[in-house]
Amino acid sequence: MNKAAAFSLSMALILNGVISAQVVDIPEKGVIPFELREHIIVIKGKVNDSSRMYNFILDTGVRTFIGRKVAEELGLKIRGNMAKLDVLEMGEVSIPNIFAFMGFDFLAFEKYEIPLCGIIGSNLLERFKVTIDYRTQRVILFPSREDSKEEAHGLKFKFTNHRINNAPMIDCTINGTLSAKMMVDTGQPYSIVLPLDYLDKMGVRDDPSLIKSKGMMIKWPGTKTTDVYLGRIEQLALGNLMIKDLMCCFAELPPMLSVPLLGKDYLCQFLITIDYPNDEICFAPFEDAEFVKNMFSFGMNLKNGDNNVVSVEGLWTGGPADEAGIDVGDEIVACDGTPYMGDDIYELRQLLDDKNLKKVKLVVRNKNGQREVILHKEMILGKEER
Repeated sequence: MNKAAAFSLSMALILNGVISAQVVDIPEKGVIPFELREHIIVIKGKVNDSSRMYNFILDTGVRTFIGRKVAEELGLKIRGNMAKLDVLEMGEVSIPNIFAFMGFDFLAFEKYEIPLCGIIGSNLLERFKVTIDYRTQRVILFPSREDSKEEAHGLKFKFTNHRINNAPMIDCTINGTLSAKMMVDTGQPYSIVLPLDYLDKMGVRDDPSLIKSKGMMIKWPGTKTTDVYLGRIEQLALGNLMIKDLMCCFAELPPMLSVPLLGKDYLCQFLITIDYPNDEICFAPFEDAEFVKNMFSFGMNLKNGDNNVVSVEGLWTGGPADEAGIDVGDEIVACDGTPYMGDDIYELRQLLDDKNLKKVKLVVRNKNGQREVILHKEMILGKEER
């Protein structure tokens, strides 16, 4: 059975007539358009009476931040490690009296080639009922208690808030037996990220099907190890919503936030409504939802390296790039005849992630010189045929 058919059957069994996302008429209240830069939600906003627009990330898995440099440029009131925004204007919404933390390292987002100055986190979003529509790339904030009572259609779950960052935490069951609270985290790309100790909790640490990273494939602030394992779980159940054979990764997470994460690859299959005032989240599945079971990839992660070069930051062991002898730290000079510099990294990452691109010719440079490498994209888990 193919992925689309399997998902249709699963949804038919669990939804019992729940209205799908395509037929939900969302009122045009508090609409904020956004741009997706790979997995991150980027929103433009004006701070106080500034004439310029600033780029903010909407991330339900963290607190609200603003860059110290921007806070100083705008003359914001600063006390300790916090700054006060009198008003933040985004799309149709104006939010007054925002206290934002400082100290976040926005240089980590250089590879997305867009200047980022702040994060809109759950401790700000908790004032609203928030609808996130990945298909139309818009967020809708319902700003009043009365608005928050309006009915959302879909599968509904009560949630609690994480004590550190106010992120929504929902009950889940992994592989039918392991109960956990999972954080709804729009700021991370994978469907599911599990802390490294889940390798032991699930008894899979020695599973030969796990794919280990070399170098850095993904990393969280405040963590030490870059070890990440790519695998698959048999099923994830959120109440009656059960999805089978989901790709997941196991990684070190910040100590105070080391909980299972539910990320963009899962969330984008639904119209998501997080009703913070009423502690309820609603998942309305799209009719053509297709959950990620595997990764069709060249198996490498790129960064803007020293001297404005594109360099390899990480690899999946046994993936096409690793098998071709590419190593962490190697430079990617050109792709299919087009030269690339660090300033062009986002365009190159987009090209390599294109599902329709199956083969590339790279010019790779390291201490041993320069050579051409032809890579064929493969399914990383199990080397399945696409």
